[in-house]
Amino acid sequence: MPYDHIIIGAGSAGCVLADRLTADGTRRVLLLESGPRDTHPYIRIPAAFFKLFKTRVDWAFYSVPQRELYDRRLFMPRGRTLGGSGSINAMIYIRGHREDYDEWERDGCTGWGYDSLLPYFKRAENNRQHGAPHHGTDGPWHITDLQSPHPLTLAYLQAAKETGLPFLHDMNAGAGEGAGIHQVNQHNGARHSPADAYLRPALKRPNLTVRTGVQTERILIENRRATGVEIRCGNRAETIRCTGDVIVSAGSILSPVLLMNSGIGPADELQKHGIRTVHALPGVGKHLQDHPAVPIIYRSRPRTTLDTEETAGNILRWLFRRSGPMTSNLAEGGGFFSTEPGLPAPDMQIHFAPAFFTDHGFTRPKGNGFSAAPILVKPKSRGQVTLQPGRPRLPLVDPGVFTHPDDLDTFVKGFKKVRDILLSDGLSAYRREPFLPGSHLSTDEAIRDHVRRHVELLYHPVGTCRMGTGPGDVVSPELRVHGIENLRVADASVMPSVVRGNTQAPTIAVAEKAADLVLGRGPASIGEEQGL
Repeated sequence: MPYDHIIIGAGSAGCVLADRLTADGTRRVLLLESGPRDTHPYIRIPAAFFKLFKTRVDWAFYSVPQRELYDRRLFMPRGRTLGGSGSINAMIYIRGHREDYDEWERDGCTGWGYDSLLPYFKRAENNRQHGAPHHGTDGPWHITDLQSPHPLTLAYLQAAKETGLPFLHDMNAGAGEGAGIHQVNQHNGARHSPADAYLRPALKRPNLTVRTGVQTERILIENRRATGVEIRCGNRAETIRCTGDVIVSAGSILSPVLLMNSGIGPADELQKHGIRTVHALPGVGKHLQDHPAVPIIYRSRPRTTLDTEETAGNILRWLFRRSGPMTSNLAEGGGFFSTEPGLPAPDMQIHFAPAFFTDHGFTRPKGNGFSAAPILVKPKSRGQVTLQPGRPRLPLVDPGVFTHPDDLDTFVKGFKKVRDILLSDGLSAYRREPFLPGSHLSTDEAIRDHVRRHVELLYHPVGTCRMGTGPGDVVSPELRVHGIENLRVADASVMPSVVRGNTQAPTIAVAEKAADLVLGRGPASIGEEQGL
């Protein structure tokens, strides 16, 4: 008996869809995940998130050599387990700016402006500190303040204030510039992933089937209509049919790869790999965007940071009480600012950590330090995802970092602002000598060189199945793949442009709205979500 819907990918979006589409018990839904179940012990421990990189729950992609970065290849972790990247990230709850979504709507994505999406943000939230009018309090996803923000993070807030950034009690309440402490998706001191919030309750329903450890090889297309999928489990191939929508939620790297392997994408790229073109769609895999970031790190006075808090006592404290330093997400502090007056919204973000954080956490310097990363949140550069020669089921990722010259110019301005924060009096009691860069860079040219040598991506890829109505767009505002019936994409890949902030909360909102679109329900309203 065929399924009503097949969802490919059990990441943040896939978990939401699996829950919402099975809630009334009338639809049979299959959720497919290539990775294992989310049993890795570090998933639950907030401060251990970086230890999940390059494990069995991470795809651990690398980019192609970046020509503007001295041909460096950039590490791009992507979750490969139930909850996807929402099970391995730093749990930061940031929505982005109103302007991000209003820009989507102005560009033709009707129904995707901020006022239209706010009810979906609120529908998801079970927010312990904030409520109406900006937040929800009875959704499935627990959002909360950090249990024990480090004293260094509080000192960062004072330092930011001294350099002109006001304190933001709520960084998701519509304010523009300022600094604050991140809210996180945690519950009782542990990560509360999309799998915890949405999928685990839905697993009790007989109309939901979840299969892990299976590779979706292609979507079946008959007469320009999606009718099912071909999967592989070990050496065994299987065909699975469905009568309703096939929904691709494999993320910004793998969703375009799956479409191309199914014959949907740029005809020249498909021909290059011997894939028969079912439907030429030139935008598949294009418009890749991500947030570049560079840590600025100072050594700190001994025993004043999280670097030395991973002790047996603190681990036991977390295991038995769910409290203490192991509840930290490391990137405790945040903020936004503009590098030029008159911008419609900030173009730079800050992440502050009361610890060394360099090389994605793989390198652990001796001693103690603190880090702050300037982050370019509105990059003009664009990259792409194509297929690996000889291995077309794997991606070839070119994020194109700094290929637009304005991006590096803006980043230099942001770098200097964040450095000023770290050098202000608010952090003088903690600050010792610089660690990265190892000395004060006195010229813009020296900063440019340093940034090109040390910039990394912040794990926020979007745009490779871009939503819109133009010739280069992949899905419509209803998230239907242009030219193919019964096929939708619902994940961060549909975002027309990257938001000014972290992408997990927006991805959840996209999936919440996608569920309404699939179910044929009208758009949620603010009044509905407030119970009015």
